[in-house]
Amino acid sequence: MFVDLHLHADGIPDPDLATLAYFGVKAAVTCARDAGAGSAAALRKHWDELVGVQAQRLELAGIRPMVALAVHPARLPWHGVDELLQRLPHYFDDPHVVALGELGLDQGGEREEEIFSRQLELAARLRRPAIVHTPDREKPARTRRMLALLKDSPLDPSRVLVDHVSPETFALARGMGCWCGLTLQPGLFEAGAAAGLISRHGAERIVLTSDIGEGATDLLALPKADEALKAAGLTAGLRRRVLWEGPLGFLKS
Repeated sequence: MFVDLHLHADGIPDPDLATLAYFGVKAAVTCARDAGAGSAAALRKHWDELVGVQAQRLELAGIRPMVALAVHPARLPWHGVDELLQRLPHYFDDPHVVALGELGLDQGGEREEEIFSRQLELAARLRRPAIVHTPDREKPARTRRMLALLKDSPLDPSRVLVDHVSPETFALARGMGCWCGLTLQPGLFEAGAAAGLISRHGAERIVLTSDIGEGATDLLALPKADEALKAAGLTAGLRRRVLWEGPLGFLKS
């Protein structure tokens, strides 16, 4: 059984959601994403769709639906961000909304950093975990900067999942006390690399995610990863930790 802390249900057709459920994905967090530049009104519509439509689609497929909402760094509206951040807490009245995400830095710069820091403060105030995006471009430098901003924020690092970590950024995030999301994507981060990291460092504060529905992804990333971890000699307990117990533990942290 698998819990995926990072997918995008709005990019996954109904038959593929049914396939995920069939192959053991029992619960999933559908995250706000960066699909297209938009206005504040468009982003609110995106949030409303995730909470209303996409949560229902996951449930109908047999997957426990959870939602993460945030202003994604690659989708920052030029106007209306203050209003968005004022409205965001009200979405947490819905029991499906469990975390802030994805937030982070994309290109970097003062405006991105300000909005990222404000959302970290919001997560701390709401006592909710945060799912943080790290970009492919200049990943180590962007990750260091995000962790520096996190250190200056009131949010405890143990409530932050740094997703899309690489072998170069794994030690940075884990050393800070964050959770590390090993996002399994073809050509970017493979199950074999995940198995190597877990073999060397254990399963503490490590989860496997898929990012299905956004870009080049593998629909069966988590079931295939379980087989790869088993083939690499990882015990059932370690596999269960990164694929089931860890994700649930992060959400309850």
